[in-house]
Amino acid sequence: MKKFILIDQSIKDSGGHYLEYAKRVLRAAKSFGFKTVLGVNRNAEEVVCPDADIIDRAFTRTFWENQAIGRLALAVRYLQKSSMIAGEPRFSRAYAMELQSFFLRIGAGVGDLVFVPTLGGVELIGIALYSVLKNAASLEWHLLFRRDLPKTKGISNGISHINLARTSKSLLEFDKRFEKGSVTFYSDTEELAAQYNQLDAFHFLTLPIPIDDSLSVRKRTGQLPLTVSYLGDAREEKGFHLLPKLIKDLRTAGLGEDRVRFRIQANLPRAGTTARVRNAKDNLTRRQGPGLELLEGPFDSNKYHELITSSDIILVPYCAKSYRARSSGIFAEALAAGVPTIYPRGTWMELCHQDSGSVGFNKARDMASAVIDLVSHYPEYESHSQNFSHVWRQIHSARRLIDSLINRLPEIKAAEEAKLRDKDASGHASCNELFGRNTD
Repeated sequence: MKKFILIDQSIKDSGGHYLEYAKRVLRAAKSFGFKTVLGVNRNAEEVVCPDADIIDRAFTRTFWENQAIGRLALAVRYLQKSSMIAGEPRFSRAYAMELQSFFLRIGAGVGDLVFVPTLGGVELIGIALYSVLKNAASLEWHLLFRRDLPKTKGISNGISHINLARTSKSLLEFDKRFEKGSVTFYSDTEELAAQYNQLDAFHFLTLPIPIDDSLSVRKRTGQLPLTVSYLGDAREEKGFHLLPKLIKDLRTAGLGEDRVRFRIQANLPRAGTTARVRNAKDNLTRRQGPGLELLEGPFDSNKYHELITSSDIILVPYCAKSYRARSSGIFAEALAAGVPTIYPRGTWMELCHQDSGSVGFNKARDMASAVIDLVSHYPEYESHSQNFSHVWRQIHSARRLIDSLINRLPEIKAAEEAKLRDKDASGHASCNELFGRNTD
């Protein structure tokens, strides 16, 4: 039986986004007849994933830990005008060795499908280094990149140039080193795929977002007070630090506890917590009461679904700069459940659909006005959200993701490769330059 192997070294908790994402994808893969394997962090707690036939604690460092090392290492080399690859080479080598041990333990073989939904330069080069080992399996790699590339226009401090160089160097180095197996690159929005395609390293395709097929559409109640929820880790890029002022502004504007109540997930992430986020959590903790409830996650699937479908409005107060092209799982699942949202304009979220029943804001100071508008016209926005959820579910689901990996996208890729071969004689980039090597 062919294996579907999902690798996410950031899975360390019994709940949370990384594990929930993996669960949805593996459940769908199993329905397609795969034997399913989940590779997680070596320090993971007890991982409950009924649709994984094998769970292996294989990897030492999380994506975020490798990202931090990569930024520091590249900054030094950038200043030294070094041509070395992004990230710290010894961690890429360690990742390659962990891949080797992992694949030997699970009995990975020719043609098994490997899906990596969370990776950066360290992991990418580690995969290339694994592929040149003598006992490396000839695997079918599917690599998903879900984070925006930085804008460099108008930046004077060099940080965005460093981060962009980091990504570009990793992709080019991968192309030089990768040998055994095949590889396809993806993002999960058209806008993000376009960003990566501008690098001219590989051709990136677009995958559906794996909405959980068991997530039900919210039942309309029309009862006051409306429940306004913030779900997900307390991170600055997700606007958690903006919540105390937002709640204060809305109360001052007359939205009392009889009209809206706030439900805020406030667990701090393992890494990357800022002083502004900690201060915001302290502020909210002091103000807890009938109109404000704080929740400590992460949550399992059932609780997470219950929180989404019992919400009347979901806040997505994210930093627009960080979400210009990348997706948001919370936003995507709110649309699937028919829940109106508050989201930042100038992002992928704005491009999804004008009839989704959600309301955008331009600046953080405008967020309260957006909430007031949604609350004041709630029945109308709710109706749009309910209708749009059926359209959204036809586009995004875990089953569609698996179907795309094994059916539709390889056909698209083959057609695009054929077109590129036809153009090759005219001086266009060759297929190998755009797609990498396949040495099966």
